[in-house]
Amino acid sequence: MSKTRGSAVVDVEAALRRLLADADPVGFDEVLESALSLRPATVRLLRQLAHRLADSVRREELLRAVSAIAVDVTERRDVEGVLHEIVRRTRLLTGSDMAYIALNTADTTYIRQSDGVRTEGYRTLRMPLGYGVLGRAATGREIVTTSDYLTDNALTHIDHIDELVRAEGVRSILAVPLTLGSLVHGALLIADRSTRTYPEATVDIVDTLSRHASVALDNARRFEEVTAALARLNARQDADEERMVDLHEVLDLDARLLEALLTGGDLELFARRVRELLGAGVALLDSEGVPLVEDSAGDGEDAPADSLLRLAGRVDPKAISAARGTGRPAVVAGVTVACALAEGELLGTVVVDRPLAERLLPRVQRVAVFLGIILLLGRAERVDRRHRDRAVIEALVRGGREVELVRGEAIVRAMSRGTPYRVVTIETFDADVASLADALRDGTRQQEAVVALHDDHLCVLAPDAAAARLAALLDVESRGINAGWSPAATDAERIPAAHRAAGLALRSLSALGARGRSAHGEQIGVVGLMAEALHRDPSLPSPLEAIRPLEEYDAAHGTELTATAWTFAESGRHVPGTAEALHVHANTVRQRLERIGTLLGDDWRSPSRFLDLHFALRMWSLARQE
Repeated sequence: MSKTRGSAVVDVEAALRRLLADADPVGFDEVLESALSLRPATVRLLRQLAHRLADSVRREELLRAVSAIAVDVTERRDVEGVLHEIVRRTRLLTGSDMAYIALNTADTTYIRQSDGVRTEGYRTLRMPLGYGVLGRAATGREIVTTSDYLTDNALTHIDHIDELVRAEGVRSILAVPLTLGSLVHGALLIADRSTRTYPEATVDIVDTLSRHASVALDNARRFEEVTAALARLNARQDADEERMVDLHEVLDLDARLLEALLTGGDLELFARRVRELLGAGVALLDSEGVPLVEDSAGDGEDAPADSLLRLAGRVDPKAISAARGTGRPAVVAGVTVACALAEGELLGTVVVDRPLAERLLPRVQRVAVFLGIILLLGRAERVDRRHRDRAVIEALVRGGREVELVRGEAIVRAMSRGTPYRVVTIETFDADVASLADALRDGTRQQEAVVALHDDHLCVLAPDAAAARLAALLDVESRGINAGWSPAATDAERIPAAHRAAGLALRSLSALGARGRSAHGEQIGVVGLMAEALHRDPSLPSPLEAIRPLEEYDAAHGTELTATAWTFAESGRHVPGTAEALHVHANTVRQRLERIGTLLGDDWRSPSRFLDLHFALRMWSLARQE
């Protein structure tokens, strides 16, 4: 038995030596399976040791390859040689049939260096961005893999590309984007002529090597830029002067863009500065392609009002896609497009109304960077203001000690100086609450107003002096919303009562079925109490039933008996006053009053009956008139 065990140990030792030589634990596993004399626990330990050794050997090989590539990247200026060495080592380390690097142009990606590829068609393959494995990975958004390319319906196929793949015999592909910061160079890929599912270790190897390839490409790009600059300097005697002019223009560009940034992110000022610097019409678009400002297009201040919309409409979505995918400006269909990006998110787009020279493209991209900063700062400011506005409104509505928590806010300081404020409560129905709130904040920015969602409504606290501006921004009839207004409050302690008055007005409109109307808490009177009761218990009988015959008659005959009755009651039952208010003859009023009596009964003018009718008419006017 001991001899048999000794033989097994010898076999295991020999297998271990082979394992260290070729990093393949499979043969070692076979030796362990045949070593029946070893205890199971010993076999398990040896198998774990073998796999760890194999993993260590592979990591050591990867480290050596990465170190060699790093040396090449640092010392060599032959970018083609460095790229070929990367694909060769990638193929060797992954055991794949082939490896290749693809680089991006404006809207396509093409194979630049390869190892193991047999056919010329595949070696010179070009793929539109977003298509197939290569095109998707080259956009920089994700690692893409397939175990059988031609049958993979999750990929977008192109017939002539599929023919090239079929001729090469490719089945499995793994593609990793080549990215450095926000810049996407292309992709590093491995492929096999058999179906293969790539393990995580293989993905890690290709991902690691792709990062070094990105550095190599970036170094090569920088070296080429420096070389080209030196060539220009040597070719022209006035190159030094031209360089100084370029430098001065770049510094001037940064200074003017920084000015717009430091003035609170004023996009109109920013657009004017960009137009001056580029000498061209400029449109600034948001992430949805909607213009951010209204006067940034055209060659002068007197440009037509629709010029920006025309310029925005000239932008081909493919141009934005190309600029976004490459991180570089794109010149398409007579316009220049640059994207403002943040970690892959499209924040906005700069559109110049003409194709710019190559040397100006970096400046346009710099403009896009500043635009992105302004939009991010604006987003952060809006979020911060929403939180602060909500805290201010909730504290002031609660009153008491809560007010001390926001004593330092501008609105509270303004109240302490005696500035009267109004509370407006808004029911938005189907309107976009967030957009409406942002519009109110932006429109009242200079009046120290606050806007926030509170309970089940949108709440606004604004100076009484801004009431007209706020009413215009609300435009309740066109927006289809209801608004309840409070009386003016001259100090923070009166805000809770003002909020209750505005809320009562809003609930009154809701109970009366009104939409697209405003009501004022100080004017609603006892009608508000009845409307509040109806709001709490809709089953209660409505006073509006008293004037239902008038409403039905008006609806059927196109008359104005209800409005006449309301005006008659409000003018103290004075016929000439009613006629003057309605801009009709007094006899017309008398004829209408007779018709009203026919519909409501001859006693409708008796004091007790008329009191009920007048109350119902006040409720009717609240729901139907401003």
